[in-house]
Amino acid sequence: MLNRSFRLLVVAVALVALALPAASLAATSARITDRGVVQSVDAGHIVLRALDGEVLTFSIVPRTVVRLNGAPAAIADVQPGFVARVVHDARAHALVIAAFGAPVTTTDRGLVTTISRTTITLRVVGGGSLTFALNAGTRFKFHGTPSGRQPAKPGAQVAVTHTAGGSATVVNVLKRAGA
Repeated sequence: MLNRSFRLLVVAVALVALALPAASLAATSARITDRGVVQSVDAGHIVLRALDGEVLTFSIVPRTVVRLNGAPAAIADVQPGFVARVVHDARAHALVIAAFGAPVTTTDRGLVTTISRTTITLRVVGGGSLTFALNAGTRFKFHGTPSGRQPAKPGAQVAVTHTAGGSATVVNVLKRAGA
């Protein structure tokens, strides 16, 4: 009787030992990687055209990690035409988006009306105004030379280089306020 119980225990342990690697493989295969050229992107989805021509759509979820050129980024920084690698689950939820490309930038000139820790607003020719986000990556310059934020006061004439998403990459003070 003891011998039979021991054999059943050995068989049960063997079955568990065989099942564990299979479960482990199933868990790792749940992550799939696809690559392609970004066709479109918004806050909820990213669409790639794979090298074989297939169009792939992935949902962006709260846990999606976005990197641009190896650095942490926002999904708004990813633009059509960039090359991307998307790691996703079986339900096409993007877990990691690693995009590569040069962001398209534009430069607008105007007078600073307000500046805070997170935004700068300019009055532009024609009377309109533009507001740009400032972040840790925004560089400040005075006449093209690196400087701090001090010269960028209300009334200063500036040139703001920004991405299509509206984040300022460079604020170059061309003329101080009152000068």
